[in-house]
Amino acid sequence: MIALTDNFNQVSMHDPSQDIIDLYKHIPEITEQDNRGEIICRPLFSHSSLPNVLGITEVPIQDFQFDKPFSYFVHVHHNQQLWSKNLDIIPKQILEEVRKGNCKLIFDNTLEGQRIDGEFFLEPFYKSLDDLKLPTKNINFITNNLVAEKTHKEYHRADKINVVSVMWNVFDIQRLKQERHLPIKVSADMEYKYKSVNIFKTKHFLKINRTNRSERDVFMLFLNFEKLLNKCLISFPELHKWPDYSSQFYKYTQQENINDLKSKLPFDIDETDKTNHGPAGIGKGFFDADLPFNPIHYRNSFISIVMCAMPYDENAYHLHSSTFNPMYCGHPIIQFGPHKSLEIMKQYGFKTFDKWWDESYDDEPNGVKRLQMVMDLVLKLSDYDEKDLLHMYEDMKETLQHNIDIIENYDVKTNLYNRIYND
Repeated sequence: MIALTDNFNQVSMHDPSQDIIDLYKHIPEITEQDNRGEIICRPLFSHSSLPNVLGITEVPIQDFQFDKPFSYFVHVHHNQQLWSKNLDIIPKQILEEVRKGNCKLIFDNTLEGQRIDGEFFLEPFYKSLDDLKLPTKNINFITNNLVAEKTHKEYHRADKINVVSVMWNVFDIQRLKQERHLPIKVSADMEYKYKSVNIFKTKHFLKINRTNRSERDVFMLFLNFEKLLNKCLISFPELHKWPDYSSQFYKYTQQENINDLKSKLPFDIDETDKTNHGPAGIGKGFFDADLPFNPIHYRNSFISIVMCAMPYDENAYHLHSSTFNPMYCGHPIIQFGPHKSLEIMKQYGFKTFDKWWDESYDDEPNGVKRLQMVMDLVLKLSDYDEKDLLHMYEDMKETLQHNIDIIENYDVKTNLYNRIYND
């Protein structure tokens, strides 16, 4: 199999050339504000790593004779409603080869996982395909939304594209291991032994987040109010100006508590925090939301508090590194994610931790109430002493190892290749 490359589908998302930016002059929405309030301008389509992952040979378009079938991969922007309405800016030659049946067009959304139902993606996307007369059998959409396939099956249309849900961040752990960002091998038994030797310097909780979101701000205010900061290893940059939560979380959002927390910020957990400032990009002097933390923090704490990227969204289960990195490193998790996110994880084979604490928060459909239930659980577990936590950790070793093994053996390469080319 061959994947064609050109200047359009190899562009950097973080540093696009002026020629690329000029393609989007008629789309003012590509200028946006990120989670930190920074104004950024990113292309709707950029470089996809999937050909390399799948072992597909990449050939520059100028060297291809168009005498055999090929694939064309593009990584897509997180704004699905926007890019799906602008498929016409994909090179005309590529679109024509898709019409002829010579090209598989593959949209790579592996780093994101928004909902796809109705107006959120499927309706504008299919309209664009119809307007451009692109046959659906040649179109693939790969996403980290773990229920996207189910949603698409329920969409009423006779001719459909191929939608594939993939646990991308489970697979990406293999890359992080190769780059020495995560341990090559993890054993729940060895993690227990480490904690038993270092029990009195092991914190109750690990809470690491690169970026601000409203619920993360509230959670930090909760930790400060309840005087739990000393029981946590924390990465947290700053409080942001988000929608007013005062009515739902009144006692945490009083000005006195806000001022007190601000006086303690930022929480830089290690050098990856201290050097990760500036505009969006890669390397020192730039801000990389996906930059891995030092894995020693998992050893020096018992439980990860996971704050998912889109915890209030419906039909969007975008579970990423904040969920799977801790589980690979032998951590149990308390997860503030979408309604029934733990249930979805169980469907993919993972075990959660309802034997040791109340996970009924996962069943609460109201996001604000679900967040409060998570905070109540954390407060309850904060009363455990180190020996209690160590005993609990020992008891859950089998569950922890089960999750480690699932992550270690997840073969996204074979599964994804077959889903694209052999289904």
